[in-house]
Amino acid sequence: MPRIMHIDMDAYFASLEQMKNPMLQNRPVVVGSSPDQRGVVSTASYEARAFGIRSGMSSAQAGKLCPDAVFIGVDGDHITSTTSALKTIFEFYSPRVEIVSVDEAFVDVTGCTHLWGGEDVLAGHLKRTVKDQLDLTCSVGIAPSKIMAKLASSVFKPDGLTILTPEDIPAMVYPLPVDKLWGVGPVVTKAFNAVGIETIGQLATRNISDLRKRFGKWGEMLGKLARGEGGSEILPPDEQPDEKSVGHERTFSSDVGSLDDLKATLNFLADLVGRRLRRHEFAGRTITLKYRFSNFETHTRRTTLEFPTDDTLRIYSVACALLSHSYKPGRKLRLLGISVSHLSHPTQPHDQLDMFVRGPLAKPAGKIDHLVDTIRDRFGERSIASAYSRMQAR
Repeated sequence: MPRIMHIDMDAYFASLEQMKNPMLQNRPVVVGSSPDQRGVVSTASYEARAFGIRSGMSSAQAGKLCPDAVFIGVDGDHITSTTSALKTIFEFYSPRVEIVSVDEAFVDVTGCTHLWGGEDVLAGHLKRTVKDQLDLTCSVGIAPSKIMAKLASSVFKPDGLTILTPEDIPAMVYPLPVDKLWGVGPVVTKAFNAVGIETIGQLATRNISDLRKRFGKWGEMLGKLARGEGGSEILPPDEQPDEKSVGHERTFSSDVGSLDDLKATLNFLADLVGRRLRRHEFAGRTITLKYRFSNFETHTRRTTLEFPTDDTLRIYSVACALLSHSYKPGRKLRLLGISVSHLSHPTQPHDQLDMFVRGPLAKPAGKIDHLVDTIRDRFGERSIASAYSRMQAR
């Protein structure tokens, strides 16, 4: 029977800052833009979360909730080096490690736990190693599948440990709201609720053929995942994405200061990035905007989504929001770029699961993307494009 461990670093970015600076210990720390800027919160320490501050919240709102909070920018170099150190620690316990993002990973511990005297001993040793070597805490879940392991790691936070056997799932998992299942967002939750599915248990006990009939293949897949079936394979290193990011840039022939023209360029670039992601069967969580002024001053802004995406419209919308929050119209740009990183295989549950909802709640963008891809595969890259993109492709 597969035994999968999910490791979720506790308030990772904020914890890294508290680790670097002891003066920040036990203080509300917010990683993101300062309250006087039009930015968002990347993450917040547990002291800040006590005031209601959450990831994705505007920095201005976070500042109002906790005026004494310390706002700090993201230290990319420190995050990269620490994440690399974490991967080395995880690989000590099993060679089969799948890094999902900078702050979480899956480890296949099937057949390894007897070497440590049990799953609780192995997990406890890993948690102590992370604490001793990096002065960080993590929450760990062990279960028969990735989905159940991720649920288990969220039961007790921070610094928690939860172990689920197949026999534990009905009592511990089934009563949870259906939106606790990885890949079930607000739109899907509403659709499930409309047919009487409010808990994971109600989804798990639904007839699979009924789920397939109502919601298509994704409904069938979610029904199986709710039962703890499937989703246990840990991708070996040679099958994991070999690209760190997918991106495209455009250098203008003459500097551009019109916001409409810049957004048209973002539409064009998002189309290229989304197409390339889908072609190579990748999806990514972090979307980065790059822009360069006429004097060669260069800036990057990024945000990390809850689930990976290869959706062109989603990439474009996030890039536009980043541009609106950080760029003040008036100064002309000579370059604009979009990249998507923290890649994973799109067969894993992510935000595109919302596509299977039908009727007024349907999200057709993903289907349109794949239809456009099919047309381009047959008739060439220039055979079809949005009017906005066509403007920029000339």
